[in-house]
Amino acid sequence: MNPERRAAIVQTVLDLPLHRSLGLRLAVDGDPAAGVEMAVSEATTNPSAVLHGGLVPLLLDVTCFLRLLDTLPDRSHAVTVSSTASIIAAARDGEVVRCTARVDRLGRTHAFLAGELRVGDKVVATGQVVKAVV
Repeated sequence: MNPERRAAIVQTVLDLPLHRSLGLRLAVDGDPAAGVEMAVSEATTNPSAVLHGGLVPLLLDVTCFLRLLDTLPDRSHAVTVSSTASIIAAARDGEVVRCTARVDRLGRTHAFLAGELRVGDKVVATGQVVKAVV
């Protein structure tokens, strides 16, 4: 994918109202493949003051999509057809979670990706995302 189109798509994704309200940002400015970060806050926690489990699949999905951009052909896009997430440990209020992803396989019609959420060195969650390449 050409750099201009990639940058426009990344900005569109980060500017979505839900993503803005969560405070999603690139982990490394200008490098969507490096993943996304989010500070765990009162707005993103459950009653136990840890990251709400429903946000884990969202973080994995966004991160996997951004990771895939560098490998997509110029006129292609990708949409999620399947995702799974496993929560391994708690991310507490005030901590910053970083989500990264890798492309396990890119076929003609589907991409298979794996993602991971960490707080520092601690793995918080893992997941897999399958995207249809359209």
